[in-house]
Amino acid sequence: MREIVENQIYRVGSSGCEVYLIDTHSKEGLVLIDCGMDIAMIKRISSERLDPKNIKHCIITHCHIDHIAACNDLQNFIPAIKFYAHELDSEAIEQKNHDSKTAASWYGTNYHPVKLFRKFHKSSEILKIGDIEFEIIHTPGHTPGSISIIVESNGFKILFGQDIHGPFYESFGSNLNDYQTSMKTLLEKKPDILCEGHFGIIKPFRKVESYIKRYMKENKP
Repeated sequence: MREIVENQIYRVGSSGCEVYLIDTHSKEGLVLIDCGMDIAMIKRISSERLDPKNIKHCIITHCHIDHIAACNDLQNFIPAIKFYAHELDSEAIEQKNHDSKTAASWYGTNYHPVKLFRKFHKSSEILKIGDIEFEIIHTPGHTPGSISIIVESNGFKILFGQDIHGPFYESFGSNLNDYQTSMKTLLEKKPDILCEGHFGIIKPFRKVESYIKRYMKENKP
C-alpha cells in the first residue's frame, strides 16, 4: 500500500484495477474507491495498521468487472458496507445477466450483484462522509454512468479518475462526444493529483493535464 496524502489517502494496490482508500478519521471509517477483483488485497491493509473491517463505504466509478468483482465478497465480509454508483450504471451493478455491460466475459468470470445504498443522478453532487466532501462528477464516455471523484486533503485537490483513458466500445455504451465534454470538465477542476484506474498516480497538474489531453486527442468522435 502506498500513501498518497499523509495519513489520509492511500493506493491499496492493483487487482484488475487500481483501488484507492480514504481514511475519514471519524466514526464513518474508511472509504474505498472501487474494489477491484480480489478482496484478499483489501484485507491486507491490516498490515498498515488499518482495520479492513472499518471499511464502511465503497464508491463505484463504473460498472466494469475489473472494478466491481470483489463487491459481493466485500459485502459478505462487511455486511453493513454501503455502495454508491451513478444511476446509469446501476442496473449492471445490481442485477445479473449484464455481461456485455460489465465485461465479465472478458475475464472469464461471473459477476455477483450488490445493492446500492445511493445512486447519483446529477452532473455534480456532494457526498459527505464524516468531515470529508466527495465531489461526485458525472463523466460519461467510457460508460454512460462513469463518475469521477474529487477530494481535497492537506491542500491538495485529488482526482479519482478511473479509466478516463478508455477503452470505448459500443457494448459499453461508450460515447466519444460525451467523453470529450467530460474530460474538459475535469481539466477545468485543475487537480493536483490524478489517481487513475490502470496507470496509477500522476502529478502535478501539468502532467495530469498532459495525460488527459493525450487521450482526448486519441479518442476524438
